[in-house]
Amino acid sequence: MRNFAIMAFTIGILLLGVKLASAQPQAQQVFGAGGGEIVGSVYGFDMYDQLQPIAWASVYANNGRSTFVAYSDGGGYYDMFVPQGMYNLTVVEPGYVSYSTAVAVSPGSASTINIDLEESHVPVPEFPAGMVSAVAVLALGAVLVATRRTKRTKSK
Repeated sequence: MRNFAIMAFTIGILLLGVKLASAQPQAQQVFGAGGGEIVGSVYGFDMYDQLQPIAWASVYANNGRSTFVAYSDGGGYYDMFVPQGMYNLTVVEPGYVSYSTAVAVSPGSASTINIDLEESHVPVPEFPAGMVSAVAVLALGAVLVATRRTKRTKSK
């Protein structure tokens, strides 16, 4: 039982280390005088060439000093508040070609940027990069447990 607890603790630490058990970060928001809002929707073409909203697309606004991020919701909608200035707005989603455009934000403004992403035709890996090492460690642990049980059975 003690070995099981140690293995469970180790697996938990590994999962946290590869960010499999972490929460999705919230969009960074800036409130106050001198800022504006960037809003819009992110759509992409599916395999039937139909435009569909894209959920969890990453939307970055970078002004050369700071980067602000928002994520599209289930309907493809995103919004963020940023200080005034010029921004490079970039939308990234696995399986699609990233999209960038320039946006000027003035105090109290609301800029609407709707984006239609094109498929990249690059296969999306089934496992996140960090998950491969977690699966390898789990497999190694299973082999060690099975080996130990086999040795106990033979010695009895």
